[in-house]
Amino acid sequence: MRPCRTVMEPSNHVYVRLACMTSSSYPMVSVLRTRHTGYLLFTSLLGRLPGAMAALAIVQLVHSTSGDFAFAGLITAVYVVAGAVGQPLLSRLIDRIGQVAVLAVSGILSFLAFTGMALTLDPAPGAAVALAAAAGIFTPPLEPALRALWPRLVSPGPQLKAAFSLDAGAQEIIFILGPLLTVAGIAVFGPVGNLLFAGGLGLIGALAFILNPAPQAASRQRRGDVAAHNGIRSPILNPAVARVAAFTFGIGVPVGALTIVATASEAARADAGLAGWILAVNAVGALIGATVVGIRPLGSTPERLLTLCGILLAVGYLPLAVTALPTWAYVVAAGISGLMLPPTLGQVFERISQLSPPAALTEANGWVVSAMTLGVGAGTLVAGVIVGASGTSAVMWIVLLAFALTALLSLIALPSRSFPAR
Repeated sequence: MRPCRTVMEPSNHVYVRLACMTSSSYPMVSVLRTRHTGYLLFTSLLGRLPGAMAALAIVQLVHSTSGDFAFAGLITAVYVVAGAVGQPLLSRLIDRIGQVAVLAVSGILSFLAFTGMALTLDPAPGAAVALAAAAGIFTPPLEPALRALWPRLVSPGPQLKAAFSLDAGAQEIIFILGPLLTVAGIAVFGPVGNLLFAGGLGLIGALAFILNPAPQAASRQRRGDVAAHNGIRSPILNPAVARVAAFTFGIGVPVGALTIVATASEAARADAGLAGWILAVNAVGALIGATVVGIRPLGSTPERLLTLCGILLAVGYLPLAVTALPTWAYVVAAGISGLMLPPTLGQVFERISQLSPPAALTEANGWVVSAMTLGVGAGTLVAGVIVGASGTSAVMWIVLLAFALTALLSLIALPSRSFPAR
């Protein structure tokens, strides 16, 4: 499991020394070479694709049937909020009975709910809303499940930091591929079949994930330690974990607002396709940020770095308030705004792993996932309301408000206000 180990044969000492130097110099490479990590990361991303596909898939399906955008917004919001509720609940269940059973059952139920939603949306929209809620609630908690496994799979220190940064950066791939797969799915399967396609990818990813020995071993350990879990309260009741969750909500706000900012900027400049470029370049910036900290992890502790990273992330969005920038410069600014997201999320994941006992680590990560989801949703909702009321000229104020809220919530993660992990 560790990046290097002592080998007794003298003839191998040069090779071992070089291997250790390579691992310590390039922690991300070491993480990817560690047994199980590449497979778990890939299958986790596959299973999480519906989260990046569902919103657009649902809107397109509603548009192809009733054309009611208000209803499309309602059913999408129900799905997102239900997912935010379900993640910590299912994660708590994983901490009690293990990953295999929870991920398998939730994956099947979520797929069935996606199927029912697609088939009932036109004849029975009320039932479709209920099924959208079920699809969200039963979304397999693959994000928290994987993050609970990282401390088991890799060594503490730079390698674990690199693993969390790699995880955070890999999410950007989901949000690049998700819309593309949705467009392809509609072209191949139609709006109804596309929703089944999205749900099917989630089910395949979840089932493939639990076929790996690491989740199975974690599940066996959980079943053997049921008595030890009974006295553990929810980690969100730990003030330190609650503060990290609030901090994570704050960094989600500008991420959500960016969708509206990009769309409004496209309309204001009458430049078709600009919104897509803004969002794509922002994702590229995030991938660059993830790669940099994956190769050279930040040296200090997450307790000390959280506030700094959060404020730098907020500052990175400020250039987008200068709406008079030339189009090319505005797109570059969008890339800069994405740089700090993976490093910041990496610190969040590492801090949560420090604050939570192993028996509650999946649930703690589930709360963080929900906080980020709600932050993104709040940013999108509020920004949309502001643009709807004031027009595209409100972009500057949206960016400034998102900056202020993110910077303010970053302050609650200051070390002087933290609490002990136990």
